[in-house]
Amino acid sequence: MELYKDKNAPISERVEDLLARMTLEEKAAQLCGNLPGAFIRGGEVDKDQLRRLFPHGHGRFTQYSLAGLTDPARIAHISNEVQRYFVEETRLGIPVALQSENLCGYPGAGGTLFPSMLNLASTWEPELAEQMSAVIGRECRAVGINSAMSPVIDVSRDPRWGRTYETFGEDPYLVTQMGVNYIKGMQGDKDQGVACIAKHFLGYAETQAGLNCAAARINDRELYETFATPFEAAAKEADVSGMMANYGEIDGLCVCANPKIARTLLRDTMGFRGMLTSDGGGVMRLWSFYHLTRTYPEAGLLAKKSGVDTEIPV
Repeated sequence: MELYKDKNAPISERVEDLLARMTLEEKAAQLCGNLPGAFIRGGEVDKDQLRRLFPHGHGRFTQYSLAGLTDPARIAHISNEVQRYFVEETRLGIPVALQSENLCGYPGAGGTLFPSMLNLASTWEPELAEQMSAVIGRECRAVGINSAMSPVIDVSRDPRWGRTYETFGEDPYLVTQMGVNYIKGMQGDKDQGVACIAKHFLGYAETQAGLNCAAARINDRELYETFATPFEAAAKEADVSGMMANYGEIDGLCVCANPKIARTLLRDTMGFRGMLTSDGGGVMRLWSFYHLTRTYPEAGLLAKKSGVDTEIPV
């Protein structure tokens, strides 16, 4: 058996063994994301589409439970079919990540609906966040979802911002404690848990005039001591698996293209070693909205050099 498939071997050795076996195409495929509509036809998995579009494997399918597949048993069946293709029919057999938005519950028929983040924060009881997310994680895992695009741990101080209800509010300490406990409940022991992607790194809620995705003016000290605090705690106290980059710009430079934030602050200062992904189409926006590059592929290269690992599609 190949070393990377040996679950008893050290993870670092398994990773090195796998990377050494991968072709350039297979490595690039793991950086990519797509939507389930790419391979689902009439509520069924189109295996020919999977073979045509993802011959070298694939990184993730996002918004997985929102593809019109409302029955949990049906989604679980499709999840098994999809993973069977990637594990049994691709050369290296790497499973694909199946992602969903899990802030207030498993977003599908039969899922338990919980209060919004802001309502949860109003209890001032972080242990409730852990209990709640543990339930969400079990329900998501039951249908095959293994990656959660949550929690939102932005410090939100301007109620005009339309996504304030998704946050734990304005107090950095409360946001930190709620976020850490949410992640611990969702991820569990990581063997049977759901990997969390904390968002949005960094300063997403502090935009001018409360406009979503707008520019922010935040000095370096405040950026680290206030807005980065929940994320640093998520990494060091909860071992969060991933983080999602802010769509917008801080002091004139997009976060997805800013190595000072996405690499130096996140990796060197905070010591984060997990995945940093864009928000939906965030790398594309470097080209289509901010016009920092001439093409989408060039935007991908710019983001990669700046510290972003992968794109979430729209």
